[in-house]
Amino acid sequence: MQNRKRERVWYWDILRIAAVIFLIIRHISTASFEFVEPLGRKWWVFNLYGSLAAWMVPVYLMLSGASFLDPEKKVTIRSIWSRNILRMFTAFVAWSVIYAIYNVISGQDTHTPLIEMLFVGHFHLWFLPMIMGIYMMLPLFRLASQTTKGTVYVFFVSLAVSVTFPMMQDLGWVPDAELLTGMNNVGFLSSHVCFFFAGWLFHKVDLTRKQRYALYVLGIAATLAVFIGTWQLTLRGGVHNEDMQSDSNLLTGIQGIALFVLVKQLRKGKRFDVQTQDALKFYSSLAFGVYLVHVMFIAMLDRFGLSPITYNAGWMIPLIFFLVTPCSFLTAWILRKIPLAGKYIT
Repeated sequence: MQNRKRERVWYWDILRIAAVIFLIIRHISTASFEFVEPLGRKWWVFNLYGSLAAWMVPVYLMLSGASFLDPEKKVTIRSIWSRNILRMFTAFVAWSVIYAIYNVISGQDTHTPLIEMLFVGHFHLWFLPMIMGIYMMLPLFRLASQTTKGTVYVFFVSLAVSVTFPMMQDLGWVPDAELLTGMNNVGFLSSHVCFFFAGWLFHKVDLTRKQRYALYVLGIAATLAVFIGTWQLTLRGGVHNEDMQSDSNLLTGIQGIALFVLVKQLRKGKRFDVQTQDALKFYSSLAFGVYLVHVMFIAMLDRFGLSPITYNAGWMIPLIFFLVTPCSFLTAWILRKIPLAGKYIT
């Protein structure tokens, strides 16, 4: 059964492309949060864009989980280390060096020691060590996901202790970590594992029409709650607070799950023509490279004064997006052409 070639799941490609596009939007907008007056006019624009794009990390994790937890996918410890983990590791090392060199040459980061830049990596590269950790645990995760009950169990337990409880603390609904140390120590069940299992669960299980519609309503409500919650936490603290837009937040998770189910349902039983299939394959294959390189173009434009802080944020964010996105896809495509190294750095 494991040797049978799996049919391509086209809605995964759609979501992968959409996620990297909204990732660019999020980084253009939220990177400027700390440099503007909290609750000022620009701040509200950043909050709007950030809230609409906050779902992309849960969706990335859901796509990985839907693929790697499928029993029809042939996964061995050797292949995990020699292909998946190695690729993430080489990409992390290569791009940590590239961004460190750029920061030093451009003078955009004169405070962080070079050794820290190399070992900690650029701010958006945090995803790579995290997904490497999940890959290391894949043999155990695949055992847990062999049955629907096992998948549901891991999903809901991790949802409770690693997603819902921390969000309640952020909102001040339960005592802080110092008063509930024992409960917080249960949080080793990572929120990222929760969404990883959610991908396989919601890919495998078909919800009823009423369940889907209820989920869509929850997704819309969660988006509004992210927007309002960011406002309320910032108002309460007097400084910008982005906790509600976190990738490990319950609200952003609901956004991601609702979108995942929506796109799955819209494409169910439908086929694309050959040209569309080729386009989806092409752009989907470049998504990882775009994730790695797009921050460089945002930084370059900022250095030349093209920033939502410098001009009206309402139209500057879309303008920067339309400049950064094609450059990022083109660069990712060029880098993929590098013999041998291309597949390890993009």
